[in-house]
Amino acid sequence: MSVGDEAVDHQHREILSLIAQMTDCAKHPGRREEAFPVLVSLLSCLDEHFAEEERQMNETGYPEADEHRRDHDAMDRTLRTLRASVRSPAELIRSTITILPRWVARHQATLDRNLCRHAALRMGTAPGFRVENRL
Repeated sequence: MSVGDEAVDHQHREILSLIAQMTDCAKHPGRREEAFPVLVSLLSCLDEHFAEEERQMNETGYPEADEHRRDHDAMDRTLRTLRASVRSPAELIRSTITILPRWVARHQATLDRNLCRHAALRMGTAPGFRVENRL
């Protein structure tokens, strides 16, 4: 699910890779202890990704920036609350792979795509969209 911006698309692939690692932890009981470090990496990756998108919003005067930021903030709060409150790796894995893939798919297909389209138009380039849904 490309949004037409290679840097953002690369970050999305990293996020999806970390979600896949979390799913792999669910499938292999011996790897469940890896769930907490994977979540830490995922939070870091999302922080960088959200900062990049917010930089683009500021640079291009994106009119829907407040809505986009609210969506980032809501997911960030959800994941940080999850990290602080969940004690078992199995519970963390189950919660994360239940919540995050749907949010990423929705957020990417709507808010991120709109942002990248806006940024491309402001910079005089055409976004190169590819439909590639791996969720």
